[in-house]
Amino acid sequence: MSASPSSVSDAAPPPEATTADRGLVATAIRTWLRYVIPLTLLSAIALSPLVIIALTLRVPGNAGQAVTTRGLGWALVGVAWLGQLILVGGAAAMTGARLSQRQALTRGCTQLARAVVPCVVAAAAIALGSLALVVPGVLLLVLLSLTGASPDRGLPAPLRDSIAVARRHLPAVAITVAAMLALDAAIGIIAYRASAMPLGRAPTPAQLLAIRTFVRAVVLGLVVLSPLPAMLLATLRHRAGRA
Repeated sequence: MSASPSSVSDAAPPPEATTADRGLVATAIRTWLRYVIPLTLLSAIALSPLVIIALTLRVPGNAGQAVTTRGLGWALVGVAWLGQLILVGGAAAMTGARLSQRQALTRGCTQLARAVVPCVVAAAAIALGSLALVVPGVLLLVLLSLTGASPDRGLPAPLRDSIAVARRHLPAVAITVAAMLALDAAIGIIAYRASAMPLGRAPTPAQLLAIRTFVRAVVLGLVVLSPLPAMLLATLRHRAGRA
């Protein structure tokens, strides 16, 4: 039995929504490219704990240490989302206004600093939700992903604002967060395949060095590419505020 034309048209997304989504992505990419240098610097700041770990990491001395170091690399992939949520705050400073590179960096640093405490509180809520069940944790990550970009001040106002905006634009926010997590996983996989070598019982110095290179490549990839999903979320929050 074939569906009626009216039911097909009801199921299909409206052309305006598709055009708006494409415009959102295009705007975010243009803004990212325009401010790629300040955004990358802000990314390094937001992910500074990971950067410090990577820079101070020593070459493992044996197979056991190599396995631990390899696990550390994957662990950094798993916790990168917290720094990325903070980075959304820095990216929000560059939406809706044409700034010089210096202004973008200065405003971004200010907004990044303001986003730290609300995002840490949001991360704690997400972690508690994840301890109960995975699904509540993922759902909270989506709902609280715009916390850093909120113009509201004082807790819990940024968290409430993020939830309200994310609920109104749930598909777009959920897809962007999923893309961010997929990007993190892809960075880890590509870095591992490009850097790490299979470990034997007695790894060679080159194999041990490659394990550290894997960790550093993961962090480098996160620093360079995290501004893109952060800018997508910041642009979405900016447009939601104008609507």
